Amino acid sequence: MIRQRKNKLLVTGASGFLGQAVVARAAAWELEAIAVSREIFHTGNATGLAAFLDNTRPDYAIDAAGVLPGVGDVTDNLVLTETWITALGLAGAWPRLVLTGSAAIYGHGAAQTRATREDDPKKPTSDYGRAKLAAMELGQRAHTRDGHDIQTGIVFNLIGAGQPAHLAPEVFIRKARAARGGSFEVGPVNHVRDFMHVEDAADALIAMALHGAPGEALNVATGRPTRIRDLLDRIAEALGASWVSRDPSDAEEGVDICYGDPAHLMARTGWQPRHDLETALERAMQTTQPHRKASTTI
Repeated sequence: MIRQRKNKLLVTGASGFLGQAVVARAAAWELEAIAVSREIFHTGNATGLAAFLDNTRPDYAIDAAGVLPGVGDVTDNLVLTETWITALGLAGAWPRLVLTGSAAIYGHGAAQTRATREDDPKKPTSDYGRAKLAAMELGQRAHTRDGHDIQTGIVFNLIGAGQPAHLAPEVFIRKARAARGGSFEVGPVNHVRDFMHVEDAADALIAMALHGAPGEALNVATGRPTRIRDLLDRIAEALGASWVSRDPSDAEEGVDICYGDPAHLMARTGWQPRHDLETALERAMQTTQPHRKASTTI
């Protein structure tokens, strides 16, 4: 009996938080994952990536490599996308590419009375958001100009074991554990975000690779608004601690409300989140991993 070849999915940034989840979920979609870290193409080395594409000839690719704010030069996110697009122009193999974007592109353009949609204004407030927006627009131009099959998944806030230690909710989980039954201090607590399990985000990106349309940018979100204070209450109760907010006037950079409308993603791909917030948070609290390196995380 001849075994049918599985389609190949190349995952760059595969050693990072989101990349690991994409690799782990590939089998469920009957895909053969090719897992590589960002180092397969040192910053700007498009020829190395092109050679790798020609050697492995993947059908699909998800770029989960990137640099998070606070732990590296976030402008490298644009360089990484430029490297991908240049490599596609050099290679004979043209996989369908899904870039990993960020909800940080919306910034002050995020809707404040409903879920943010893809056609809402993009007004990023941080260097990270600006770099991610530039990378998304670069991918869209490469599709329009050169015919490359490129999409972007605009990923909102992720939850899961192994999350980078400086991001919510992992930073809150660590503070609650360190409090040992006492209280821990946090910043502003009235911000609203869209938290989703990292496996659901991985499934969404894979669904885009298989069923998405070239040139699109789709929200990878649950549509569930969650106040930071409600997230903190759940963590504190589960870990036997309490939290105290510092002066609300000491505001963090960013916007008060940002949660995504996934309607277009669902309609295009049939994707649905498999985890509710309680399950996602419970899994995140089961394991606390060491801080991940910026070079391979999203």
